[in-house]
Amino acid sequence: MNLRPKLLLAFLALIVAPLICLGIVSFLNSEQLLEKKYSEQTEITLKAVGGNIRYFFKELDQLTDATVTNATVQDALRSSRNSVNDASRLIAISQYEKSLRDTVLSQNPALSMLVLYGKDGTMFRSFRNDRTTFKNITLDMLQSHAIYPEVVKLGGRQKWIGPYEQPGLTGSEATLFTQIRMVKDMYSFNDSGVMVIQVKSDEVDNMLQDFTLTGEKQTQTRYLILNKDGLVMIDSQHQLEGQLANTQVALPLQHTDRYDSYRAIFNHEDSLVSAYNLDRSGWVLVSIKSWQSLTSENVRFVQWIGGITLLCLIFAILFNIFFVSPVAKAIIRVVRKMRLVEQGMMDIRVPTTGKDETLLLARSFNSMIDRIGRLLGEVRTEQERKQHAEMMLMQAQIKPHFLFNTLESINALAAQNEGGKIMQMVRRLSILLRTSMHHSEMITVRQEIEHVRSYLEIQKYRFEELFSYELDIPDEALEDTILKLTLQPLVENSIQHGFEGIHYAGLIHIAVTHEAAYVIFTITDNGIGMDEAALKRVNGLDPAPLRDLDLSVAEQGERRGLGLRNVADRLRIHYGPRFGLMMCSYEGFGTMIRIKIPRSRGGL
Repeated sequence: MNLRPKLLLAFLALIVAPLICLGIVSFLNSEQLLEKKYSEQTEITLKAVGGNIRYFFKELDQLTDATVTNATVQDALRSSRNSVNDASRLIAISQYEKSLRDTVLSQNPALSMLVLYGKDGTMFRSFRNDRTTFKNITLDMLQSHAIYPEVVKLGGRQKWIGPYEQPGLTGSEATLFTQIRMVKDMYSFNDSGVMVIQVKSDEVDNMLQDFTLTGEKQTQTRYLILNKDGLVMIDSQHQLEGQLANTQVALPLQHTDRYDSYRAIFNHEDSLVSAYNLDRSGWVLVSIKSWQSLTSENVRFVQWIGGITLLCLIFAILFNIFFVSPVAKAIIRVVRKMRLVEQGMMDIRVPTTGKDETLLLARSFNSMIDRIGRLLGEVRTEQERKQHAEMMLMQAQIKPHFLFNTLESINALAAQNEGGKIMQMVRRLSILLRTSMHHSEMITVRQEIEHVRSYLEIQKYRFEELFSYELDIPDEALEDTILKLTLQPLVENSIQHGFEGIHYAGLIHIAVTHEAAYVIFTITDNGIGMDEAALKRVNGLDPAPLRDLDLSVAEQGERRGLGLRNVADRLRIHYGPRFGLMMCSYEGFGTMIRIKIPRSRGGL
């Protein structure tokens, strides 16, 4: 890093950054205090609303407690067991229903309907002429519903159902609270019937509306009453009723013991969410306030923090330009020149101006660059000579090895007096020698493939039915270039070692493909493969030196894959470490060799 940015960074890190951190901490702290403040205010409000709602339902519980012991109710259910199905019974039912309306429904205007079911199915129903009343509850519908066993298990205690909780029982549109309870006979304490009352939700909704606008700025508060599954039974804005609130905000209702408050995203907006447990059928009263409306008073504080921070940054830049830059300019000039030298630009020089120590620094720098340039030239020349000598040595190791095997094959055919085959082998050998003695190290893929084809044909004459071969070479790859004598040692390895001792026809497959700017050569055989130890020796990973093996030099070359090693080294030296040869083999499943080189044409 340059000296000037380093000084600026130090200023920012030691002065500006602490100031910014202080501002952020102050802002976050103020948000926490603000959240705590409004949470406490909301708790008071929510407990007041929740207390009113709990008191409302407690009154209804007391009313129904008195109702089930009412003489009219007890007589009505007893009469259902003793009456006969005639006109007098219908008159009696009508009288009981009128009595229920006068003695029960009149006591609370929120009551919408009261229904008594006798054990024999007799129904006494009293209701108000209200459009919200759901009058289609029958005893069969009630007894077949999944909630009925729970009502029976409660043994006469109340079971409340909120709006939309059980639409199959209470209707899918009516916003009614429904209470179901068993009625006990006052003398035998046996179940004598079932009582169902429906309560309009208007009074509960009015309680929520009374507390919707709170605070000096009339901050809008949204109230929801949810059941334990997150179903919205009542929404003060009447938008989410009958829906699951979890689609709008994640509410940890199961953790709401009495009161809980936290930040959450509601309807894609950051909000303060507070929950109050109503202690009734798992219902929870939830209030939701937009956090943006609550924190509007913090906007000016944030603006002050941003303005101070911006001024500090401006002053830091001015300090760096007018005070730091003149001091560091001379040193930075030399450092920049050194970076250019690191990139290989050896003709860079520093102007020798001034009358102080910077003049000596510039002259020393220029002298050093001159000396480094001469040394690099000497090293580069020596390295090129070394690489050329290594490639010539590797190529010389391949040629005698290959010629020896070929001449042995021709000698064997001469002994068998196979003149025609000898002529073909000599022609193929001439192609091989012509390619091997080519004046350039680089030849076309066409020439390399023809060289390999000649070698394979010679070996087929020698080994007859031992193997066959396949060539899959696209026309567009024939004019690409490759380092000569690359493929022949690889197929030689397959014939000499891969097909040794096999009892089936061997197959060598050579394929060429293009992959972006690369040419991929793949040589595959179905020979005996190699075990892990042999593969390590071929790849040069076996730590045991050659002198530890009881083998002749030629045999060591054969066993350890001298041809493969030479090809790999030649490819690495010529193309660089990113390219070369990769070999995969598994004992009994053959061998695959993959060569990757950059694609190029011409240059022969």
